[in-house]
Amino acid sequence: MTNTNKNIEHLLAKSVFEELSKDEKSQLNKWIAESEENAKDYEAYQQLWKKSEELVVGDVIDVEDSLLKTKKRISFSDSKKRWLIIARQVAAVLLVSITISGLYTYFSVPEKEHVVYQDISTAYGTQTEFELADGTKVWLNSGSRIHYPNSFNNMEERRIELVGEAFFEVTKNAEKPFVVQTSALDVKVLGTAFNVSAYENAPDLTVALKEGKVSLLKANSGDDNALVSLTPNEVAVYNNKEKDIVIHKERSLNKYNAWKDGRIVFFEDGIETVVQKLENWYNVDVEIADEELNELIFTATFINESLEQVLNLLSISSPIDYSIIQASKNKNGIYSKRKIIIKERNNR
Repeated sequence: MTNTNKNIEHLLAKSVFEELSKDEKSQLNKWIAESEENAKDYEAYQQLWKKSEELVVGDVIDVEDSLLKTKKRISFSDSKKRWLIIARQVAAVLLVSITISGLYTYFSVPEKEHVVYQDISTAYGTQTEFELADGTKVWLNSGSRIHYPNSFNNMEERRIELVGEAFFEVTKNAEKPFVVQTSALDVKVLGTAFNVSAYENAPDLTVALKEGKVSLLKANSGDDNALVSLTPNEVAVYNNKEKDIVIHKERSLNKYNAWKDGRIVFFEDGIETVVQKLENWYNVDVEIADEELNELIFTATFINESLEQVLNLLSISSPIDYSIIQASKNKNGIYSKRKIIIKERNNR
């Protein structure tokens, strides 16, 4: 897989969540404009995602038929290297099986094992659970995505890439470390259970260790020297701005991994943590209108509540009011996120 095609793959995955930066949009648009085939593949990718979102709210679609139609438009030849993305989302999960550039090698040299990379993304407000080729169990949280190979054979390490949040129960293999690559840190383990929260644009990256041992390394540095190592019930918080790591011990990791069971848990958390979890869970933008609210501490558990129910309960138990600005369609036909404004309650 070339770096160029790997980059395009990630841009396509990010595009369905409307997370592309200005430069990334420019890169993707340039690739789409390069050929009619690229444009058709992009459109097919977007349509499959939109149809799968309809499935979540109750409409029945024929995903298999859509995939078949997409596949029929793809052809391969010795003279032209093509790449293929087939998207399939079931229960708000997008599974992208990708074969890029290496398809030529795959068809021309059949005796050599070919590694296919896959992306799984979760829509906001949903979670999914699956297993990797080595038996490692993965839980993927709302608005997250993971990039991984279909096989770890002939690899020195089991490396996957994460944007968002996931919990891992890693199958032990002393000869082949398991590495979770994020934008700022690599989390390296042999066999353990831990949670990684590495959402884009979040101020902090958090690693919470349930059992075993993990080492944190500088991302993509090639340096195997650990910055820090964690023992069970320790939590490492990496500040993306200051580039420093703080480690603390927790009696319970419930608030870090309760999302696996569909629960939002706050335990002695400031309003910034509350805002971040609500934004990632419900796909909304939250604005804190009064600085005084930064002094509030929240402890609460929510199970399957709607955003409105969560906000109402928080307002009952704390001195806050809120307003909701509904999503609106822009001139390109794309809906904005709902916006929540939280302010201090006026009791006068």
